[in-house]
Amino acid sequence: MGSAEPTVKVTLKGAPDGMPETVLVRRGDLVSNRLKIPYRAGYEHFVPEPRPQSVPEDGAVFVWCDRTKVAE
Repeated sequence: MGSAEPTVKVTLKGAPDGMPETVLVRRGDLVSNRLKIPYRAGYEHFVPEPRPQSVPEDGAVFVWCDRTKVAE
């Protein structure tokens, strides 16, 4: 049996109403420059928030940037 990929709790800023402020994502998903999270009838897209060097690494913060619809 293989082990599950580790998850990381990330904070979402500017997310649409009703979407959670924090979500768990696979660690591998943080390598790209965008997160694509399914929500309602589409996907919400988030980009990493630049962090000042004085802020400790306590979890990734992503900012909403776009929405796409699910292809039918």
